[in-house]
Amino acid sequence: MKTRQDQTGPRRFFARTRKLARLVIGDPRTLVAWSDVTRNAALIEALGKALLKPKAGMQNPRAPDGTPIDIAAIAAEYGVEPRVVAILLDQRQHETYRRALAASMLAVVLVLGWTGEMLLSHWKGSQILAALEFAPFWTFLTLVAFQNAWLNWQIRERRLGSARQFVATADSLIPRRP
Repeated sequence: MKTRQDQTGPRRFFARTRKLARLVIGDPRTLVAWSDVTRNAALIEALGKALLKPKAGMQNPRAPDGTPIDIAAIAAEYGVEPRVVAILLDQRQHETYRRALAASMLAVVLVLGWTGEMLLSHWKGSQILAALEFAPFWTFLTLVAFQNAWLNWQIRERRLGSARQFVATADSLIPRRP
């Protein structure tokens, strides 16, 4: 049988501290919203399955690299004039130019700012963590810029080509205006 004397001393102190902590921050189990984590995991799983599942309308085989973009055939398929398709391709080329330039400039500015911060500050463990956190973001911006430069090259050359062909045959990795 527990008496009042068992509740004194360190046990009572820890019990009160635990009650006070729960009053201030709530239940520690609710700080990490496990229901949100599991719902988000289920959403990501569903999106992954949707992306990996072949679409019914995508049964046509992919055109091999080096296939020219036939403006007349595209115009005939959509029932428009070839001039309209050429205008749309030029607009798309301008759009890819702007996206690649914006992503490249943002990546360069962020890398310069990050480099300045790393050179001017005292190195601690948090700086190494900041470097590791920055790397995926910079990689994403670089890949966005590269993809848009690659699309710009395909539209400019009026032929399909792989990323390897783009790097090997393009006169510059910087996209051009239409």
